[in-house]
Amino acid sequence: MRPTVSVVLAAYNATWCIERALDSVMCQTAPVAEVVLCDDGSTDGTPELVERRYGMRVRVLRLPHRNAAAARSEGLAAARADWLAFMDADDWWEPNKIERQLGFIESHPDIAWISSDGDFLSAEGVLRPSWLSDYFDTVEDRVGDLFPLLVPRCFPLMSSSMVRRDAYVAVGGMDPTIAYSHDYELWLRVSARYPAALMADRLVHYWYHEGSLSRRMEARHRDDLEVMRRVAAGRMREDAPMQRLAAVRASALAFDIAILCMREGRMDEARGLFRAAAAAGPASRRAFARAGALLPGFALPLARRMSWLKDGVAGARERKDKLPTGGGAA
Repeated sequence: MRPTVSVVLAAYNATWCIERALDSVMCQTAPVAEVVLCDDGSTDGTPELVERRYGMRVRVLRLPHRNAAAARSEGLAAARADWLAFMDADDWWEPNKIERQLGFIESHPDIAWISSDGDFLSAEGVLRPSWLSDYFDTVEDRVGDLFPLLVPRCFPLMSSSMVRRDAYVAVGGMDPTIAYSHDYELWLRVSARYPAALMADRLVHYWYHEGSLSRRMEARHRDDLEVMRRVAAGRMREDAPMQRLAAVRASALAFDIAILCMREGRMDEARGLFRAAAAAGPASRRAFARAGALLPGFALPLARRMSWLKDGVAGARERKDKLPTGGGAA
C-alpha cells in the first residue's frame, strides 16, 4: 500500500492566490489523504473563501496572527498521514507532483525527507526555469546524506518538500521561534539524522512577489545566523567539518548584518556583530570586521563616503558559489 500524504498549507491574507494553490492540490493524479490550511489570522476573508469553495475537502485551522512558522507548526501537529507535504499559499504544483514523489519514495524507502526542482515565476513571466540550477553545477537526483550540501546553502523549495511524519516528530517538529528560516532549520535537523532525497523533476511553481518573505533581508539573515550557530555548536549532529563550515557561515552572516546596521546608523549593534564576524572566515573579512568593531560613531559618515572602503567590504562579503556535483547521486 502506498504511503498517505497530508498537505499542510500556511496562508495569510491569501485570497488572491489560495484557489490556485488548492486547485493544484485537488487535481493531483495521486490523491492526498487530507489538506490542512493553517490560516495565520488573515483579515481578508481567506478562511471563509476556502470553506465556501472547498467545504469539507479542506480542514481550516483559524489561528491568531503570529508568523508562518507558528501557523505551519500547528498544522503539521494536526496532520495524520504518513508523509507531510509542505506548501505556501502563493505556489502551486504540477498535477503529478505527489505521484512522482511517492514513486521516488517507493524506490528509496529509507529516505525521510524529499524535495524537488521547480521554476521561479513572477507577474513578468519565468524568472528562472530551474530553481536548483542556481545552486548546483548539475541538477540531478541525489539520495543519501544531504546534510553536507545543506550546511553551505539552503537550496530546497518549501512547496516541493515532503517529510515522513515519524521523522518529523522524532526530530522535535518545527521551531516556531525561527520566523523566516524555519524550513531550513528543519531540513538540517532531519537530514542530520536520516537519508534524504532531491529530485531533478520540476514539480513546483514558486511565485515571487513584492510581499515575499525572502525580501526581508535582515530578518532572514538573523534567522540564518541563529541556524548556523546551532549547527556550529553541534546541535544538529557532531560533525567537525560541518561545524567549522557553519562557524564560517555564521561569521559571514554576522558581517552582512553588521553592514546593514551600520548603514542605518545602529553602530552599537553593528560593533557587536562585527566582533562576532571576526571569529572565523577569510583574513580580509576578519580584518574588516575587527576594524568595524572599533569604528567610533562620529566616523560613520566618513566611512560611508569612502569608495575604496565600500569596494573592500563588498569583496569581503560571503561568496555564493554553486554546490558541486555529489551528495549521493542516485
